Amino acid sequence: MTGQLPSPPPPDPSRDVLLLDFDGTLVPLAERPEGVVVTRDLITRLNQLSDLFEGRLALVSGRAIEVLDDFGFAGLSIAGSHGAEWRLPDGSRDGLDRPDALDEAKAAFIAFAEGKDGVLFEDKPLGAALHFRLAPSFADASIDLAKEMAGGLHLQHGHDMIEVRVAGVNKGTAISELMSHAPFAGFRPVFLGDDVTDEDGFDRVGDHGGHGVLVGRIRDTRASYHLSDPNAVNAWLARALEPAG
Repeated sequence: MTGQLPSPPPPDPSRDVLLLDFDGTLVPLAERPEGVVVTRDLITRLNQLSDLFEGRLALVSGRAIEVLDDFGFAGLSIAGSHGAEWRLPDGSRDGLDRPDALDEAKAAFIAFAEGKDGVLFEDKPLGAALHFRLAPSFADASIDLAKEMAGGLHLQHGHDMIEVRVAGVNKGTAISELMSHAPFAGFRPVFLGDDVTDEDGFDRVGDHGGHGVLVGRIRDTRASYHLSDPNAVNAWLARALEPAG
């Protein structure tokens, strides 16, 4: 879908599931992965929404669960690493095994990034990424290396980065996994995301009677609604906590 998209309707605590991407959706993108700023207000808001929606709120992110926990989200359900690991409201966790090919890619990425000012390597439990936001002249070489190392792995493009990760999962499969468990099962998922990696999620929520909300620049998308930036997302979420007038 292209062109103008309407703003999303308010989420309904009696029937909806809130599924939220992190980078570029809840917080602005940062030059370095560790540079995002998570405010106490955001952590409090998400925990209040989780209570209001009776546990039917989860982060759906390319980041690892441990990294999101370090930002302050240890009390929330999370589908991390693009759906290769997840944690449910009861605290139970599961995930896929790390393939040997990822260790080979990690070593190659570290060697490539060394000495290249602005090229950043990001290690993940079930992925390995090169960020070139600060070094756009190395974008093509980063992508070529990732393609070379992607045998048996999934090659994932993102905002000024390239990643290889465990194959067979994405944000769509992450959402389906969450929606198969209580308290999410049987409710309507609403998924907010900004990146091309979120398109699988936008597609999948429709299978469960829900809808996607694109955050940021308008582009060809399978989302049905649009919010301009993380500030607009947080304002939309905050309004869901306001008493009915």
